[in-house]
Parts: sequence; C-alpha cells; structure tokens
Amino acid sequence: MKYLLTLLLVIGSLSAYQLDKKVTLDNNGFWGAHYNVPKYSVYAIIATTMYEGTESRLGMTSWKALESGVLSQLLAEGTKTLAGRERPRDAENPDQWREGGASFFSGHVSGMTALITPYILEYQEDYPMVHSLWLLTAYQMVGRVKDQAHWQSDVIVGALVGFATGYFVHNREYPLSLYFDEDKLVLGIKHRFSL
Repeated sequence: MKYLLTLLLVIGSLSAYQLDKKVTLDNNGFWGAHYNVPKYSVYAIIATTMYEGTESRLGMTSWKALESGVLSQLLAEGTKTLAGRERPRDAENPDQWREGGASFFSGHVSGMTALITPYILEYQEDYPMVHSLWLLTAYQMVGRVKDQAHWQSDVIVGALVGFATGYFVHNREYPLSLYFDEDKLVLGIKHRFSL
C-alpha cells in the first residue's frame, strides 16, 4: 500500500510539470451537474444490489461495483491526506504538495470509474455498448477540471485508481466485505489459503 501511494505521488508530480494547467472556471449548466452523477449512480447500484442479492449475475456485479467504489474512496481520502496538494481554485502552481489541500487524486473520478468498471468487465463480451459507460468517467474528469477542483493529473490518476480497484474486485469470486450466502448476509473476507 505504501508503495502504491508513493507511485501515485511520483506520477502526479511528474505529470504536473507537463500537463497540469489551470482552466477557466465553468461549473454551470451541463458541467455543473457532474456532482450528482456519482451520487445517483450509487443510489441505483444500491437499489439493484438490494433487489438482486448475489444470486444473479447482475446482483453479484452490483455488489462488486459497490465494493470497488468503497475501496477507491478509501484510497482517495488516504492519498489526499498524505499528498496535501492544493486545488487549482486555491493555487496558481500545480506543484504545491503537502500544503493541506485535497486535490490529489480525484475521489469523484476514481469513485465513478470504480463503480462502472465491474459492469464493463462483466458484460463487455455480451453487450459491447456497455463501454459507453466510460463516458461517465470522461464527464467526471472534465467536470472536475472545469470546476477547478482538480488538476488534470489528479483526474487521470483518479481514473487509473478507479479502474484498478474495479479490476481487482471484479476478478474476485466474491466481494471483499459484503455478499449473500444462501439465506444470510455475510460481512468479511472470503479467501481460501492453499499450501
């Protein structure tokens, strides 16, 4: 975990010199609605998990999406605390780290990407149009930069972290902390150790 956080900080630092630019504030109209997309996505996924459980393919994928979203948010909040990077609205220079800011990396982008990745990985062979869900990540990325809440490298790393958590959780047989087992809800980690 320590190495992952260090790697993310190095990537963010290197990216800041090449692609981070402050853009004109635009958080009205179409771009201003980006705050609601993750929230309503989570509501829809929670409703699906409650209705489907883990007995169906959709239900299991929804549980994994929630798990991935939670994991990405834990990583985002921990990294923001350690990095302390100032947001574009609070700084002119993208290289202001350990200043108490909360810019690196974008929790909105990582969360949105983490929520959609399990669905895309699960259904891409059967329904190729599921890849259009990546537009939600792109919308979050542009919206967060236009709102001057994040630098460009913050949203790129956020998308990568969201994809990584979605990929990790998707490839597990069961979600890490929540799943239905016969007639009960199980909280914990299911893992079999082999010698």
